[in-house]
Formats: sequence, C-alpha cells, structure tokens
Amino acid sequence: MEVFNLPNRCKIDKNIPKEIIYKNAEADEKLKRVFIDNVEKIRFMYLLNFSNSNIQEYINDRERFEEIDFIKIILKEKGKENIISKLFHQLIPKSTVIILEFKNEILISVSDKRVDKEKIILVEVFNSNWIDIENKILDELDYKKLNSTNLKLFYENIIEKVRIINLSKELNYKNSVKSENIDLLEELNKEIEELKLLRKKETQINRVAEIQTKLLKKIEERNKILRKE
Repeated sequence: MEVFNLPNRCKIDKNIPKEIIYKNAEADEKLKRVFIDNVEKIRFMYLLNFSNSNIQEYINDRERFEEIDFIKIILKEKGKENIISKLFHQLIPKSTVIILEFKNEILISVSDKRVDKEKIILVEVFNSNWIDIENKILDELDYKKLNSTNLKLFYENIIEKVRIINLSKELNYKNSVKSENIDLLEELNKEIEELKLLRKKETQINRVAEIQTKLLKKIEERNKILRKE
C-alpha cells in the first residue's frame, strides 16, 4: 500500500465481496443499507507477519499479534466512515489497519483489541482525520519508520502516529507532536472543547467570566507544552 510502502512480498490484493461482510456481521437491513449506499469496493491489500517481514510475533493471554491485515475500503461518499470502520474491526479478529479512501483523501483506522477466553473484545477505535494523499505527514507511516521490534509494537506505533496526525491537525501545529505528550494534549483538548461549550451555554455573566478564566488557563497549559517541543 502506497501509504505504508509495504514490501511486495506482503501483497495479497484480493477483492472481498460485500456480501461476505453482511453475512458474517449478521447485518440488519439498516447496516446493510449503509454498505450498499457508502461502500464501492473492499480489498484485502497486504498481510504482514513474521515469515514475510521478519518482525517477531507477540502473544500472551490478553493479546495476540500474529499478523497485521491491511484492508482498503473505497467509499462512494463520506459520512458513515466511523460505523464502517468499527464494524470491520469487530469482524476481523487479527490486528487490522483499515484505509478508507474517497477520491483523493484517505482515513486510517486502527484499534485496540483484547482476548478474553478466546473472544475478541474491541476496546477502542482510532480513526485519523481525512488526509489528502499528497500530504507529507503520511510519510511518517512509512513501513521503515515504524517500530519493528515485534508486531505489537509495530501496530501500536501506527496507533500512536494516527493520534499524532490528528493532534497536529486539530492544533494547526506544523511539527509532529512528541509521543510522550499525546495523552496530556488529547486530555487538554477535550477539556478546552468542553469549557467552550459550557461558555456558550452559560447565561450568567459571572459564570461566563469564571469559565473563561479556566479556559484561558487550559489553553496556556497546552501552549506551554507545544512551546517546549
């Protein structure tokens, strides 16, 4: 896949019929309609494992990283990408990188999964913003730039980079956010947006002033972190 520049030896490039998704998901008519209206094509692009990459597996009682599947989903239109990506992560037990494509933009979707008594539990889905395919920020996802210690760290490095891409765009920040600041900056962004919403809804002048003071402090705290980067 062009974004990740994976080796040709990892290439699968096979079509996945949409009907298989309906059947495996036991999709109701509403979900089936989402696929019919929004999904043009699904392709299994690449499979990364030890034999074709020399990257070690990682397996324990809670996690299994034996391979990473790269799936491309070409969309007819935007709007239902969160529903579609979540369904795929639920259906595929392996660690999966989903690349949703619409015209000249892509969205990268990854997830945190856990094993519980042979059952796969989807903990969280991480979707990037829509990114122009010519955007240089995608260079950070190049196969050779990712942590190749083992497949778990390789996949988690993709999750980290997706979060960094989102933060950089949200903050209109030209440089890449440092990985050690991701959690804190995401939390500050969340608090800032919540305070902005509170300020907008508040009608009492003294409460508006109080919220504004808290908001400015949070913004300054965030800016202080960015200035140190």
